[in-house]
Amino acid sequence: MSAPKYEESGTDVGVVATGPVEAGEKKSSDDRNSLSGSAEGITTGNIDALQRRLRNRQIQLIAIGGAIGTALFLSIGNGLIEGGPGSLFIAYTMYSIVLALVNNCLAEMVVYMPVSGGFIRLAGKWVDDAWGFMAGWNFFLYEALLIPFEISALSVVLTYWRDDIPAGAVCGATIAAYM
Repeated sequence: MSAPKYEESGTDVGVVATGPVEAGEKKSSDDRNSLSGSAEGITTGNIDALQRRLRNRQIQLIAIGGAIGTALFLSIGNGLIEGGPGSLFIAYTMYSIVLALVNNCLAEMVVYMPVSGGFIRLAGKWVDDAWGFMAGWNFFLYEALLIPFEISALSVVLTYWRDDIPAGAVCGATIAAYM
């Protein structure tokens, strides 16, 4: 039994293998993981075997779920009281434009050269491995510090309706829910 042959194509960032190919067999240009059209039977594919099964609706629901959070309900109050609805709308619009630009950049990078992973793998691939390493630690610390914020936010939201709920019970229930 011989070793599998790999179809390769040169790109401006290196050689990308698309997977095992039998002798004499060519990959079709309508392959789901191909990045570009077929140029005489050569396609550029995904080296990490990334599977794209999420539909547009599912991706939009994930984005909406990530955008609406506790901070929106807690931090919007002071801005609304002090600046009014106009300043809140302007700030929200400017923030949305910045997020749209970042999202567009990430989409361009993923479409050009997909990797099986999130923005941490993209940072390691496009900038430097050390940058990706630090992006990973930065994201871990962000998520680790988010848990105490969520606990205090839940306590603030619950005390709006009832004052007799002890903060220790809210803290214990939230930690138990995270585990």
